[in-house]
Amino acid sequence: MGDGQVSDSSGVRGLTADECAKLIESGEAELIDVREENEWQVERIPGADLYPLSNFGQRRPQGSPDKIGIFHCRSGRRTYDYFRFFELNDYKEVFHMEGGILDWKAQGHPTES
Repeated sequence: MGDGQVSDSSGVRGLTADECAKLIESGEAELIDVREENEWQVERIPGADLYPLSNFGQRRPQGSPDKIGIFHCRSGRRTYDYFRFFELNDYKEVFHMEGGILDWKAQGHPTES
């Protein structure tokens, strides 16, 4: 992983928006949006799959053992708080996007509505 990979005392592993963009563009990672449907309709990151946190008990991404799963929300708070929930899949590694879609946009990466 990049130099910005962070793992704190809770075990949460985060990447910056720029690091996430590189992994997604290279095909090494899949991006999962855990915001709610109404948030998704207003604005989203192209190519992200929507799995609202409110339905995560019934529907969650299965993941792929050859891909990295990157989870994002609006600001990074939800993905930080629920990180352990996201590790329950088949991705080879799991990260949360620090700063969420807000930092993604601030770093100049595209969104769509």
